[in-house]
Amino acid sequence: MPIYEFKCKKCGNQFEIITSFAQKDKVTCSKCDSKEVEQLISGCSINSGSKGFDGGSSCGGPGSGGG
Repeated sequence: MPIYEFKCKKCGNQFEIITSFAQKDKVTCSKCDSKEVEQLISGCSINSGSKGFDGGSSCGGPGSGGG
């Protein structure tokens, strides 16, 4: 299952949660339990599976160094 990153509109808490695509609209804040959360754009990892390649590449997201 994917990891989604959210920010609470009520208390400002930023958190990650592992959930299915179908359940991500039912996420509540892990700090104040508010339903007023917005999904943030997160980084990603791509695995090419090629031999002789480092096997992955980071893209986007804070702290990833670009992509």
